[in-house]
Amino acid sequence: MKIAIPLTGTRGDVQPVVALGLELRGRGHDVILGAPPNLVDFVTATGLPAVSCGPDVQQLYSSEEGQRALAAGNTLRLMQLVARQMAGYAERMNREVIEVCAGADLIVASTVTEDRASSVAEAMGVPLVSLHYFPCRDNGAYPFPGSLPPHWNPPALVNRGTWLLAENVRRVVFMRYLNALRATLGLAPSRASTAAVLARAGVPEIQIYDPALVPGLPEQWDERRPFTGFLTLDAAARAAVGETGGAHEDILAWIEQGPPPVFFGFGSMPIRDTAAVVDMVSRVSARLGVRALVSAGWSDLDLDRARERGGPELAVVGPFAHDLVFPHCAAAVHHGGIGTLFEGLRAGLPTLVCSVSFEQPLWGAQVERLGVGAHLPFTRLGADRLERALERVLRPERRTAAARFAATLRTEGTAAHAADIVEARAR
Repeated sequence: MKIAIPLTGTRGDVQPVVALGLELRGRGHDVILGAPPNLVDFVTATGLPAVSCGPDVQQLYSSEEGQRALAAGNTLRLMQLVARQMAGYAERMNREVIEVCAGADLIVASTVTEDRASSVAEAMGVPLVSLHYFPCRDNGAYPFPGSLPPHWNPPALVNRGTWLLAENVRRVVFMRYLNALRATLGLAPSRASTAAVLARAGVPEIQIYDPALVPGLPEQWDERRPFTGFLTLDAAARAAVGETGGAHEDILAWIEQGPPPVFFGFGSMPIRDTAAVVDMVSRVSARLGVRALVSAGWSDLDLDRARERGGPELAVVGPFAHDLVFPHCAAAVHHGGIGTLFEGLRAGLPTLVCSVSFEQPLWGAQVERLGVGAHLPFTRLGADRLERALERVLRPERRTAAARFAATLRTEGTAAHAADIVEARAR
């Protein structure tokens, strides 16, 4: 069976789906991925064929306008920014999704490509499966991410109202581009939301995050939205993309020279003044008497200069495999991307989420509610607030709670479970 997987977004959007693609290929299926141009080489390094699909989101976020939107921490503003980028890229994106899916017997889409993929699947008469990285469908347990202050606990009626509003905004913003695609495919125009289209077609929406993170939600959804847990790359794929290289020996050697450090990282979200953030981390760590392991992410940070300014109690590093290093750390501070969040929590690390936007405030609120960490929006990040929040995270009771929570996470067979669902949909 030929399976097409059109994707776009950041590495955090692509990497877990590569794990699924490799599992499907291992079962004898012919798999092709569409990936952002800056991540095609990452995918092909694992042995999966890939073609360019969608814009370079890293370039968008790194632009002056993107940096201002990120600094504002406003999800609506970021959605508008992405919508403007897609307006200029819409025709090309339509064409690329069609090309990725050509000749496929089944299409697997993601949260950000399911709208286009649903029309392509309809025109081709093939089944569709969608992958969701966070709760992105109507429910009464949680509001639409970013629509309300994350520490609020509104009633079910209010939560459902935020989903109704958000789905209609998305429908209106993207309707013109999607109907242009439908015209190209010979389909009639549609005014329905993507959620409604997928529901009518009975499309499985696989939740590729852990149900332990969202208590109360699995009970509200039926078998069309199964939870698999986070999808992780196998050892061979991780070696192929350079995750398990020799740099780990240096990092672990530094860790062994003193008490377990606190990890600080902001993943694929660029930071406008990374040097200032590193200086703040250095000052706060010194006040609390902890060592700091800082990951530069996508930033333009001069690693050598940062290492010189940080002193012996601060190490600044490039990319590394979290699961090899996190078990040797005391806590984690990061932006709240689901990949980094999962790796930290499964290592039993109490976590401080400094959320930027999109679903990150949701995960920040959840670690606080679950008693395994704290949440500090990046827009409010300052030395004093960081110190107070990190002090709470480092308390022994948080470490104990995080260790208990780690035992509840699904860490084995998640990609296999997702592949079973895909194969069942084909049947």
